[in-house]
Order: sequence, then structure tokens, then C-alpha cells
Amino acid sequence: MTKINTIYLISHVHTDIGYTDHQEVLFRQQCDYIDRAIELCEATSDYPVEARYHWTCEVSSMVERYMHSRPASQIDRFLRLNAEGRIAVSGMQYHWTPMLSPAAMARSLYPVMRLRKDYGVRITAGMQCDVDGASWLWADLLPAIGIKGLTMSINAYRGDRPDPDLTAFWWEGPGGNRLLTFNGPHYAYGIFFYGMGNLPYAREILPKALSKLEAREDYPYDFLYAQATHPALPDNGPPFEALSDFVRDWNDSEGSPRIVFTTVDGFLDMLHERYGATSPTWRGDWADWWADGVGSSAYETAVNRTSEALLPALDLLATQVDGLDPDLIEQTYHDISLYDEHTWGSFNSINQPDSPFTRAQFNRKAGFAYTGYANLHDQLAKAGRKFARATTGKTPEGDVWREWRQGAPRDATADDSNVRFLIINPLSWACSFSNSLPSDSAGGAPYNFLEGAFIRNYRDSYPQSIAEGRNNRPDNSSVLHAQLPAFGYQVIAPSPAMKPDGAVMGEGWMENVWYRIQVDPETGGLLSWRDKEQGRELASQKSAWRLGQYVYESIDDPLDRDALFDGDFTKEGYGTQLKNARLRRQSVTSVQVGPALDDGLSIGIEVVMTAPGARSVRVRYALPHDEKALHVDFVVDKEPVTAAEAVYVMFPFALEQPTFHLDLNGVPLEVDDEQLPGSCRDWYGIQRWAEVSDVASSIVMAPVDAPLVQLGAIQTGRWAADLQAPEATLVAWPLNNYWTTNFQASQGGELLFRYRFTTMPTYDPAAASRFAAGHLVPPIIVRVPGAELSAGGQFMTVEPEGVADVQLKRAADGRGLIARAFNLTAEAQTIRLNFPEHMPTNANLCSPIEDDGEALAVVNGSITLAIPSRSLASARIIFS
Repeated sequence: MTKINTIYLISHVHTDIGYTDHQEVLFRQQCDYIDRAIELCEATSDYPVEARYHWTCEVSSMVERYMHSRPASQIDRFLRLNAEGRIAVSGMQYHWTPMLSPAAMARSLYPVMRLRKDYGVRITAGMQCDVDGASWLWADLLPAIGIKGLTMSINAYRGDRPDPDLTAFWWEGPGGNRLLTFNGPHYAYGIFFYGMGNLPYAREILPKALSKLEAREDYPYDFLYAQATHPALPDNGPPFEALSDFVRDWNDSEGSPRIVFTTVDGFLDMLHERYGATSPTWRGDWADWWADGVGSSAYETAVNRTSEALLPALDLLATQVDGLDPDLIEQTYHDISLYDEHTWGSFNSINQPDSPFTRAQFNRKAGFAYTGYANLHDQLAKAGRKFARATTGKTPEGDVWREWRQGAPRDATADDSNVRFLIINPLSWACSFSNSLPSDSAGGAPYNFLEGAFIRNYRDSYPQSIAEGRNNRPDNSSVLHAQLPAFGYQVIAPSPAMKPDGAVMGEGWMENVWYRIQVDPETGGLLSWRDKEQGRELASQKSAWRLGQYVYESIDDPLDRDALFDGDFTKEGYGTQLKNARLRRQSVTSVQVGPALDDGLSIGIEVVMTAPGARSVRVRYALPHDEKALHVDFVVDKEPVTAAEAVYVMFPFALEQPTFHLDLNGVPLEVDDEQLPGSCRDWYGIQRWAEVSDVASSIVMAPVDAPLVQLGAIQTGRWAADLQAPEATLVAWPLNNYWTTNFQASQGGELLFRYRFTTMPTYDPAAASRFAAGHLVPPIIVRVPGAELSAGGQFMTVEPEGVADVQLKRAADGRGLIARAFNLTAEAQTIRLNFPEHMPTNANLCSPIEDDGEALAVVNGSITLAIPSRSLASARIIFS
């Protein structure tokens, strides 16, 4: 127990992109707040040192907006105060959900690079406010760019903080970097529980707060850390003008503890100096309790997820062609990433879902996803056509407009015998691709570029015909099939549909060389999924649920959502987690099993069901001809329901003593054991895959559209400190509306949820990542009539293949290319990069924001790059 003699006070605006006002309004407001903070800093320059106004810019994005919108004289005022330590800038671009991909995580740090290089801004700290977690990868990324500390101000509403809270620790990243981190109080504690800014109130409540901390045996500090936003508007509010006078008057009248007005930089400087040597080390992911909110807008989440997976492909093509706008590429990253930011909508989104205030905000939130999708699609199309023209010497679709007369194209290149496609593998390992033929729009806009990934799916083009009113089965008599090396490309012609060996079908069952499945006519799930290679039944026969069974959950309580969490902002945890909610779970009420059919790419069985919460539910189970995989595609024609509800898809497996692994923001880890205490165990927002294994088998699930999973059983309402998962069940959680604010109250329409499964003898995180990426990152396909079939090549080779996800981009400053390698394994790796079509002259290690490090040897045109375990390394390569 230590006497508290100092209070470190920081003033800032908590930045929600929405919630209290429309997003575009808030972008302007936040810049105005910086203007006011500058005035307050300057106006209090003659105050006692400890009372002079200080301001912390909570996110770097708003500072970039500020620099772009203000005259040079105002920017100079900002920079002078930043140099004096009166204004600090956090290195985090926004406050993130776990949906952000590793590539987007690195790109989100580029404002730090630009603010430092363009303006000389000092940035040494990071802040993650409100959100109940942070990706483990940040503990490696932030120190690598010169960020020496992170403060977390968790809002425990519907969540929790790691225990013990209000403590400092060294957060050791998966790759071994260390970040001094303060597990601090919520940003509103300063005004609500410590009384900052209100002298009478502080005299009343602050002694109680101090006594409580001083009585804790696990609180070794002689200070209190207090963040303060504006009491009238704690989120997105202006600078709290009373704070400097309050600090001056408190120190004059009370004397102890002394209040020191500082910034997040100043606080972390103190923490390093006084407590850095004695702070403990923690390892693990800070899994976010708030991740479940992304299931409130399942359609947009799926759009953004498929777009975000393709961003590195855009970077790759931009290294091969000229003429793409680098600013537009950055804006595309920015828009897609903004959908991953933690604010989903308005504060009244649940109570007033139909108000213009609510609808306007979600319209803009969804607009980030749709704008990002549209710009990504357009740039990939332009880059693909440019590359196709340069590679083949022919005119690709989209570069010429053809006239149509009565449905027949005039252009002779439309002759079937002349149809050619350039296929590009954007992944850093060899891949086999099998695709339906992209539709021929005869050059009309849109150019159907990548539409095989975005449109030609089970929701929009049904491969079966038993669904009432649907008979849109695609013609797969000819398909595209290619085997491409890492970063390879090739011109191919359509080939006849595959005639696989071992494919046999019967009523309600089918099998190929790898698997045999049988549909349960009572539930629509699978009675059996047998791995023929392993000689093992994989579908649990003991579970209450069948493999792939649809489950609809509602709350049988007049409190509705409040039966899960009793919100109360007078409590430090902002409410109480309730564990006795009456959760009602129902499944389907009727099932119709269709015949097993071969569509040229796979054999499949469609099941049509009626079920609560939906107009209809359809699922197609498919066994592809060219891959050891099980595909499960759901289309839920959702009724919009504003009462609390959730949909699960159950996948119980016949494994003994299971162990679970997840890909969280690109880091493969064992759940529970590799998580911080107090982080979420009830659900997870995963990046590419989830895995469950025993001593004999490993089962990998790659959710293409919906990233939420639960492990072992449905865990909703448990609020567990430790994962309780005795059964080998992966629970897909595609949608819910359980939040009481911010997120969407309901959703409707046809929602597509695709899940891809494979099996392996043992857990292999790199193999799991390659399998999942193969379904999340489609090939780039460009129609090039008349191109020679022999045309092809390879941008870069990686040796050994498959241990790292290597991505290539143009350097931001134009000096060469940046190769970024994400280690997919739990061991340090060394890879060699070679460029068959170009000759590197020199290379350097570089930081995630492209700051040059030590030189790398270039030997016979290749460079060698060491990658830490489960982390990343970057290099700059210069070519002659």
C-alpha cells in the first residue's frame, strides 16, 4: 500500500467516428477542438507550470485532417506547442476493432510517418480508448515505429479490463518486442469518479477514490492517472476549459495530492523513468469484448471483409503498372479501415432505430465499406487491364467498347475459340485456382472484374434449383483452372468441367476421394462427415446439435437486451454482467433436402428450411473436385427484428480433449493460454481461420463473410474469466443485435455466410493460413481476347514458400518497393526473396512505416529476410 501524492491529468476529446453526431460533422468539429486547445494552451502560459493547459490528440487521423485544413500560421502554433510538450499526438490512427487486417494495421500507422516527415511532429505514445481490447500484434508494431508506450482506457460496459487493473506492464509482442502499457481507467473517470474540473465535487469524491487505491496491495504506485473529457459531452466533446483553473486552485487550496497537467507523452515518460524497471511482463492477445457488435450489420461486414482481403493485391498490381493514383490507394485503405473503427452508429441506434439521426450515421458507416469496395474494384480493374495489355500486347476487356445488336457482339474477338483469360496469383505461395467463367459483358461497364468473387456466389447465383422461384444455375460446362506459382500469372483458355474420380452421389449423401457426408433430413445439418484418408468420423454423435445446424436465439425476458447486462454509469464498471438470462434457442421447423448434383466444380446438396427469425434458410454442402475441403454456404433471408436475437451455426466435432487455436489479426495463437487475463473468452472476431484439434486430427474453419466465432459451445451470457470448452465445437456467430447502443437494432434481407473446412493430421498454423487465404483472396482475372496461351511469368519468388505471407507495395516516397512478410508460424523464419523480372541493386531493413534500417546484402539478385515468430519484417528493395 502506497500513499498517492500526485495526480497526472490529461485533457483530450474521445474520438468516436459518429455516435454523437454525423461523421462528416465530427471531422470538422474535431479540427475546431484543436484550434480551441491551442488557444487554451497559449492563454495559460503564465499559469503555474503544473496548471498550464495541455492537450492530447487521441488519434493521429484528426491531426492529419487538421494539417490539411489550416493555414501555415495555425500549423506553426500547433507545432510550437507540440515541441514544448504542451500538445501530444497519439500514434493510433483510430480506435480499432479486431477486424483490421495485418496489412491495414501497418497502413494505419502511416499518418505517423507523414506527420513526422512532413511537419516534424513528435509522436511517442499510443492510445486505445473505449474499446475493450487490442490486437497482440500492436505490441510488436508500435515499438517498431518509435512508440514507447500505450495507454488503454477501457470502457467496461458489456466488457471488462484485465486484472489487476490500473497497472503498468510490459506487453511483450508475439515477435518479442516490448511495449510499456498502462491498463488505465476509462477516460470519463476523471470527471465522473475523480471530480476533475469541479473543485467542490473533487473535494467530496476524490478522497474516497484515493483511499480505495491506496488500500490495494496490488497498487504499488504513488500516483493517480486521470483522463478528462468534457463533462457535458464525454464523447466527441470540446476541450474542458475549466481544467487549468481547477488545477491551479486545487494545488493552492488542497496541496496534496498535487495535480500535474500533462499529456499522454508526459505521463508515459514518467512511467518509463520511475516504473519501467519494475513493471512485470505480460504476453498474450487482448481479445476484445466489443467484437460482437460487428454482427449487427452482417451484410456490410461481409462486403468490407472481402474487400480488405484484396487490398494487398491492389498494392501488388500497383508495383507492376504505372498510372495508378497513390493517394486514391491510400484513401481506399482509409475507407475500408474506417469500417473497422469501433463506432458503428448513433447513441440512440437501438431506442430510435428509424430516426434520421440513426439512419444517417449508419448510412455513412456503411458508406465507408461500400466506397472502399467500389474504389478497390475500380482500381483493380484498371491495374489488371494495364498489366494485361503490357503482358500480352492485346486489348483486354474494358479497354474497348463493343456494340451489341440483338444480343450478338460485333467484335470478332468474341469468338469462343479466341477467349483467353489472364490469371494472376496475388499470394506468396503456389495456388491452384478453379473458377466459373466470368460473365462476358462485351466491354460494358462495370467490367465484371473479380465478379466471380463478389457476385457469383450461392446467394446471387444458385447452383441448385429446388429453391422456389430460383433456377439460375451457372453454366459450368467450361471452367477456368490454373496452377500458378507464388506471385505468378498466366494466360489460359477455358477448359471442360472436371470429371473427378471417386465422386459418388445418392439421396441425401455424397462423397469424393477425401470425404463422405450425409445430410440429416430432420435438422438440415450433417449426420456424418467422414475423412476417408484418416478413416475417421468427424461429426459429433453426442452433441445436442448436428454439424452445420442453424440455431436461432432470443431472450425470453421482458428486459430483452438488458437481461444480459444491467447498465449503470454510476458504477465503475458501468453496470453488471448478468449470467442468468433466459436465452431461448430454436432450430428449423421444416427441411427439404434436394438431390446431389455436380456443377462442374464440385458436387453439392442444397437444403431448404423454414426457421424462426427468417423467411427462409438455405444451405449448400459442397465437396470441391480439386481440393480437400468441405464448403458450407448459408443464405438466411432474414426478417428484420428489433427485439434481441442472434443466429448461430453449430459445428460440433468428434474430437477428444480438444485444443483451440485462432488467427487473431494475423497472429496464430492458442486461446485462453495466450490471452491476457480479463480479455474476452465468450466470443472472438477472427481474421482468417479458427481451428480445433486433438492428438489425431486438426479441423480448420475459414469463415469467408462473418468473422465472429465462439468456442466449445454457445458462450453468450457466460461472461467467463476462463474458457470453458470441453466439447470440440466451433460455433459460427454470423449475426446478432445484442448491444443497447451504437450498433444496429435489426437487419434484414438475404445474408450470405460461407464457411470452408479442411482437415489435417496435426495443427499447422501456416497450412491453416494458406487454406483460408485461398478462399478469402481470389485470383485476379482479366479477359484478354486473342492473347497467346504461353504468356506468363512471376513477379517475385519466396523461399521457402508458405511460411510467410509476403506482400509487396510501392514505397511511399518512391524509392523502390517495400516487401512486408508476416510470419505464419510459431518459429522464427528466414526467407529469400528473388525477382525474376528485375534486378535489385541494394536493400535495407525498414520499419512498418518505411523508415530505413540496416543494409541487407543483395546476392545474385535476391535478399534474405529474417522474420520473428508470429510477427512481421519489412525491407526496402531498390532496383536498377
